[in-house]
Amino acid sequence: MESQGSQPVLSQQEAFARIRLLRSPNIGPVSYRQLLARFGSASAALDALPDLASGGGRAYRPANAESIEREVLALRKAGARYLFHDQPDYPALLGELDSAPPIVTCRGRLWLASEPCVALVGARNASAAAVKLARDFAAALAEAGFTVVSGLARDRRSGA
Repeated sequence: MESQGSQPVLSQQEAFARIRLLRSPNIGPVSYRQLLARFGSASAALDALPDLASGGGRAYRPANAESIEREVLALRKAGARYLFHDQPDYPALLGELDSAPPIVTCRGRLWLASEPCVALVGARNASAAAVKLARDFAAALAEAGFTVVSGLARDRRSGA
């Protein structure tokens, strides 16, 4: 890994492994960070997962590499990119939170993330009136100088 400032730049292989690790069953932000700290890389953590999980009596399989490849391709096609918690381009204000996600995706003007931000959270099956209200709120907040962000949460039922 090359260094950029005080943080090493991730190789494409390690970035892929980090996405795969975070998408693996029973791996959330806390266990993700613990595994990186313990093994030094996501690649090494992925290699260790089956042995770590063997105490449960069932074979453990990390997230399928092919599904992660499809995710990465779809993200690139949408003109977005991944931002990793320990890299210089990760939004500094977000990184200050104890609960900051280890990986976020970004499309658009990343510099806006260093401005005052507000997130609008809603329902997947919002009514037309609720969608209009959310758009009106977003427009008013933007006019007031806030950056409006969206989490675009994944629907775990459909995988989208």
